[in-house]
Amino acid sequence: MGLNGLVTRNVAGYVREFGVWGEFKEYDLEECAKVGRVPDGSMMLNCLVRAAVEKMAILQSFSWELNTKMLPTVWQGLGQKQTLTSLTVKFPAVRFPRPTLLVPAIPSLQSLKITDIDPLCYPDDISLLLLESKKLQDLKLHWSPRMRNAREPSVSLNAYFGRVTARDHTLSLRSIAFANLYATNNGGFDAVLDPKTLKEITIINSMGGAGDSGDTVFIDLSWSMHSHKHMPDPKMIRGDKISRMHCEFLGRITGLERYYLIGAIQLCGKQSNDNHVRTRSGTATPYPSTPVPSTPSTPSDPTAISLGKEYLDLLCKNHGSTLRHLLLKPQWRLSSEDMARLVRCCPNLEQLGIGVEVDDLEILYLLIPFLPKLSALRILDNPHNSAFIKALEQCCHASFDDKIGLEMSKPEYKQLRWLGMGGLVFEFKGYTLLEELDKNGEKLFSRDIRKAAMEDVQHIEIWRMDSMEI
Repeated sequence: MGLNGLVTRNVAGYVREFGVWGEFKEYDLEECAKVGRVPDGSMMLNCLVRAAVEKMAILQSFSWELNTKMLPTVWQGLGQKQTLTSLTVKFPAVRFPRPTLLVPAIPSLQSLKITDIDPLCYPDDISLLLLESKKLQDLKLHWSPRMRNAREPSVSLNAYFGRVTARDHTLSLRSIAFANLYATNNGGFDAVLDPKTLKEITIINSMGGAGDSGDTVFIDLSWSMHSHKHMPDPKMIRGDKISRMHCEFLGRITGLERYYLIGAIQLCGKQSNDNHVRTRSGTATPYPSTPVPSTPSTPSDPTAISLGKEYLDLLCKNHGSTLRHLLLKPQWRLSSEDMARLVRCCPNLEQLGIGVEVDDLEILYLLIPFLPKLSALRILDNPHNSAFIKALEQCCHASFDDKIGLEMSKPEYKQLRWLGMGGLVFEFKGYTLLEELDKNGEKLFSRDIRKAAMEDVQHIEIWRMDSMEI
């Protein structure tokens, strides 16, 4: 009904953002697959979307996140839109024959996000799109986790960036994000990007790290065998892997403002569909795969512990004066000396997420005043620390609200609004004048406290960035 209204009525001309997502029921899949046809329902859907897009004279953002593949009909229509600046396309997770194409150029495109890429299923060629989109600033490429899980090196970076290197062109991107990349680096990738413009880097479940299975090491090691001729100057780095190579990279750059190490242990992608393939019988069969953990499996892993100290040392030395957001691994339990150094070297922190190993969490009360800009503090889960568990239990009592409310009413905590302890989140709001007086006879105030849900802090980076989604 919605598409019918856009096509038949004079409303499409007002649409700036348009997207389709969800589940689309396709009929006669087996019969169509045998003769190489696209089901009539899918053809009709794509024709309707194409007709609607052609009437959207000021379309700026388009998103296709259905469980069926977007056909050349829609791609060609998008290629004619001179106003389109943002494009999101999701490939389906089931394998049925569909037409492939050389994706046309969209000269006005500034942001491109493609998810669930699987070159063995749908080898659409986006190299021309990357070459001719001269205004492109943000690029996010998310491959299906099937290749990495099955140790299947079917991804070739030359298939995506070959035209760019052949023309001696560089992509002047502001941000780039890769997820689930399992491909060999043959040394030519550095020539693809302009390091002077690259400010944000996100690498998730890609290129290997400490604690990974040895089955992927030969592919992942190819990324450490090539040194960067021209180093970028990023302001934001986000990832889930830790390794010596990443440490060396941190030591060669300066001026980092936001650094997020994802602590979530999960596969990158929607596991309900990504690990399944359609067979001739029409039933979904799981791919034979072994899950790849995104973090070292145990907090006592000596490699992870030693790397944690190196990471902290480099962050303090090279980036302390500029660092505003910092999220570290939950495995890294900072001592009181570590936290004191962090506070001393990084005075401009606004958001901080760390694990602690100290027995008395009240050490935080002594350190927070030295971070005058801190608005969000997150103490990461530590199931192996009895003091931390005891502190969490105390948070559930009413007396905790009274105690911390009095403490947070002090002037040195006025900037702090959000406090996370494990799975608990507290929001500090206004002030309440209490009836009693303090020991000096002065008026006594208490900070208003609200127990918040995780949904309430998804706009705050140290929570929102702690996920495997790009």
